[in-house]
Amino acid sequence: MQEDKYEEKKMERQHYRLDKKKTIRSVLYGMAAIIITACLVVLLNIIFLGIAMVQYVRLTPDPVGSGEIAQQLILTDQGYDLSTEMKEKMDEGDTWAMLLDEEGQVMWEYRKPAELADSYSKADITRMSKWYLKDYPVHLRVLEDKILVVGWQKNTLWKYNIELSLPWIDFLKQMWLYFLLVNFIWVVGLAFLFTRKWSRKREMVRLEWIGGISHDIRTPLSMVVGYADELEKSENLPEEERQQAAIIKHQSVIMKGLIEDLNLTSGLEYSMQALRKETIRPAAVLREVVTSFLNDAQEGKLQIELEIAQDTENILIKADRRLLMRAFQNLIHNSIQHGGQSDTVKIQIHMWRQNHLCCITFEDNGMGYLPEVLWQFRNRKRKTTQNIRGLGIVQKVILAHGGKICFGNRAEGGGFCRISLKNVRR
Repeated sequence: MQEDKYEEKKMERQHYRLDKKKTIRSVLYGMAAIIITACLVVLLNIIFLGIAMVQYVRLTPDPVGSGEIAQQLILTDQGYDLSTEMKEKMDEGDTWAMLLDEEGQVMWEYRKPAELADSYSKADITRMSKWYLKDYPVHLRVLEDKILVVGWQKNTLWKYNIELSLPWIDFLKQMWLYFLLVNFIWVVGLAFLFTRKWSRKREMVRLEWIGGISHDIRTPLSMVVGYADELEKSENLPEEERQQAAIIKHQSVIMKGLIEDLNLTSGLEYSMQALRKETIRPAAVLREVVTSFLNDAQEGKLQIELEIAQDTENILIKADRRLLMRAFQNLIHNSIQHGGQSDTVKIQIHMWRQNHLCCITFEDNGMGYLPEVLWQFRNRKRKTTQNIRGLGIVQKVILAHGGKICFGNRAEGGGFCRISLKNVRR
């Protein structure tokens, strides 16, 4: 007995270490995913900005500025003129220019398009200072009492007069905070999706591995049970060997149940267990389960009191009958296995209606649940240990049916389990 407890504690420590390593590995993977995603986002932004800058330099012409032309514009005896170097530069930039006097008359020009006029009113000058001059983008520069107009060819520059309110400009200054926030949410979201996909894929591999191993074990295990049963019933063997065969059979049946529990727990935990729901009467299911336990129990060792309220006799629920029976059986088996405070295990089962819920309570006279066991039930994301494997299946079955379940200890001693399931309205 002590060796079994030692092995059980040893397995618990191993499970705890494995869970701890798994948690640390998941956290590290999540952090790595966030860092990698953040680097990718920053890199993509840098690449996008670099491409935009390269394209801007490549596609934007390098025209001669009005300031440069104004500096190179010289008054000679024959009038205004530009240096040869500046003219070559304007030719390369496909730029033209003209100088207007205070009356709006063109007093000098270089490469001015022929379709443009030689005289402009004040209204024309005002319009071209804000917009275009016959679709030619132009810049104006005031030189004392004259106006220098520098223009470029059509469809080369975008010119628009923009007026913005200062409060809106102040708002734009704060937009970078929102930009960082959006990028952060994006990074975390992508990291979460990558982590979830990775975890889901790993769990699917785990489920497939468990299913394959379980399938491979079932056949030889069934043969062991069959041969052990024949040896147990054989009259040619001594009594001691027949008892040993009975032990082999019993332990093989236990192993078979463990494999079924493993498949069922994994399937329910990752929503891979298909629920074959049908309309059933929970009162009938409870009576069937209780009767089977009482028929198999030794006289005086088990006492089950089943109390079903009259208005719940014909109540109906949508559930998987097989899984619901399994849950009820596990609850009763748990009370029997952990024993009562006396020689007789006493179990009380109450069923009643509350609004549109079918409520069922299992109570026993045992020692109750340990604090760490109750803590595991409250933290559903934590893996249940072997001590409460059967109760963990109960919890997963009820939650898979959309119900509620609660474990606790009674003030007078013993533990309880309260289940709530939605009934079918008629």
